[in-house]
Amino acid sequence: MSWLRLTLECKASHVEALSHLFEQFEAISISSEAVTDEQLFAGVAEDPVYWQRTAVSALFYDSIDLDILLACARNRIGTENLLASRIEAVAEQNWIDAHKQEHSAMIFAERLCISPSWSPEKPEYPFTLELDPGLAFGTGKHATTALCLEWLATHDLDEQQLIDYGCGSGILALAAAKLGAKQVYAVDIDPQAVLATKANALNNKLDKKLVVSAAENATLPPADILIANILLNPLLELAQQMSNLVRKNGKLVLSGILSVQVDECLVAYSPWFTMGEPVFQDEWALLEGFRND
Repeated sequence: MSWLRLTLECKASHVEALSHLFEQFEAISISSEAVTDEQLFAGVAEDPVYWQRTAVSALFYDSIDLDILLACARNRIGTENLLASRIEAVAEQNWIDAHKQEHSAMIFAERLCISPSWSPEKPEYPFTLELDPGLAFGTGKHATTALCLEWLATHDLDEQQLIDYGCGSGILALAAAKLGAKQVYAVDIDPQAVLATKANALNNKLDKKLVVSAAENATLPPADILIANILLNPLLELAQQMSNLVRKNGKLVLSGILSVQVDECLVAYSPWFTMGEPVFQDEWALLEGFRND
């Protein structure tokens, strides 16, 4: 059996309308993915959030009349709001195996391994986390998360107290705990992220080393290290608050920043930190700073 996959690109405000239309045409599956670069950290099931430009894809049986469907899509959201379209023939395959092949183990600094539950064990990497792709942001594939994991894996975290501000799936907090941090505080504004972090901590037997809470309810002591992989605007808004959470001579690690945003972020944190040279991966950057006296 073969199928057809229709992908339509639109603005965030039209994603729900297209998804509902695809459902009416009995789509087998519907998914959305980013076309623009911004990351999303919020959006639980009852209040979805989409990218400024989103690709909505649906899989149909090959008997579908795509001409009628496309005409309905133009009528539903307006021809001018269909920013791009793509039609593909999809051969029969094992979807579960394909998903598993897409998400395999990742190694950072030849020391830290992030592995989905179906990946073979890698005993040569004693610092291994089991983390399956889920609803909350953070599996290690995105450049900003990879930059942070690489930083954690190349620094001595023994007996350190660390805050992961904007924890997503908890991947950075869990990695820090696995790599020797004494106590890790993980906070996020998204309830889904808090639940995901708690579940992942329990699954990796690291729940005793993590304190997980919603950002608005968090009681956070001064930390040796504060790491935040969030977007530029919240980083700017939280600059003084996060600076107060880092002890004298402590370290600050920031990511989620585009390379073109580095200077603005450096200026925002320079009153409290001596900032080092940025580290880049793709179009993203990581910044490191040391708390001034």
